[in-house]
Formats: sequence, C-alpha cells, structure tokens
Amino acid sequence: MYPTEQKPLWTPSPERIAAARVTAFRLAAAQRWGVALPDYEALHAWSVAQPEQFWTSVWEGDGVGGGVIGTRGERVLVDGHRMPGAKWFPDARLNFAQNLLRSRDAHDAIVFWGEER
Repeated sequence: MYPTEQKPLWTPSPERIAAARVTAFRLAAAQRWGVALPDYEALHAWSVAQPEQFWTSVWEGDGVGGGVIGTRGERVLVDGHRMPGAKWFPDARLNFAQNLLRSRDAHDAIVFWGEER
C-alpha cells in the first residue's frame, strides 16, 4: 500500500484494530455477502468491485448497528459506470437531522468550533 521508502506515521495496535467499527463492518459484510474480507485492503477492493453490495451494507449498518433511518428505495446505484455522475440511492427518503441526532445517550451529537477559536 505504501511505497517502500514511506512509512505510516502511526499504526493502530492489533487490539485497537479488532475493536474498530470498520472491523465490525468488514466482518459482518463478509458474512452477509459470502466474500473473503481479511483486511482493510480487501474491504476497499470489494467496495470498488461490488459497490451495490457495499453501499447496501453501509445503509443497513452491517456490524455497527442502526443503519440509516429512512426509506432506501429499490435502487442502490444508477449509472455506476459514470464516475462522477453515478446516483446513489436515487429513490431514498430520509431526514438528515434525524439521522444525526438519533442517539439519546450522554455523548455529544453535534460539536461546533467557530473560526475565532
């Protein structure tokens, strides 16, 4: 992934990788679609090769719970061969604010920092 002369500035520990939401998503998507996704690079390659499956999993929240609140519609991707120009979930209906503010726990829902800070 990196040229041999470049090294990442930081790499997460195996424990942190195992606990990451992207790992839960990767494992759930692999099971759902019957594909081998042993690592992040495989997840990325699959997302490019099978965008409809990938984005269906994103919408439904595979492995991370919740998913998107709203109506997905029948179509996931229209004109996927046109990048840019593809249309994702063209029949979907959702409330953006409802999805942002759905958690009712003590965690911050929105954080704002003005430019004067």
